[in-house]
Amino acid sequence: MDRDSSFAPSTSSYGTATSTAGTSASSAIQDPSQAPTHSTMSIDSSHYPSQASSATVRGNPMRQAVRTDKAPPPLPFFEQAIICQGMVYCSGQVGVSPVTKQLVDGGVGDRTAQALNNLSAILEAANSSLSNVVECNVYLSDMTNFAAMNRVYDTFFERPKPCRTCVAVKELPLKTDVEIKCIAHL
Repeated sequence: MDRDSSFAPSTSSYGTATSTAGTSASSAIQDPSQAPTHSTMSIDSSHYPSQASSATVRGNPMRQAVRTDKAPPPLPFFEQAIICQGMVYCSGQVGVSPVTKQLVDGGVGDRTAQALNNLSAILEAANSSLSNVVECNVYLSDMTNFAAMNRVYDTFFERPKPCRTCVAVKELPLKTDVEIKCIAHL
């Protein structure tokens, strides 16, 4: 069966995605490759229940979800990060301010800094930090932004720098020009 037709999400007033079979997205999507793809997204915090604390870690001992209000809220299809076997796997972050829920003004450097600040906040909520990052993946909408992104990126990491891949993609969420994800140890 086609991936998109096997999981047609709908969103309740609390932002919980359900499949057409009625199972919650957290139980229906065990493998990220099963998640539906979206060409655009918007961040609307009204769909997310307010957090009791600024950071929470929840889940089973093998796989714990990380969430903090110091970074933009994730869509209901994924977590900000997952802790598994001593590693923190962070979802991609774009240059959205956690306060305004909007892309920050300026150029690719400004949005690179905001994306890395968002990752830093998520890692801190997981009891890790940017200094523990072992790998980053950077996605640019235009490779002409490579040098400008690198100037800012370089200021966030000390030696030894994390392993990294940087690729150009056709389009990024919210029509932004940069998205960054990372993996860190605790």
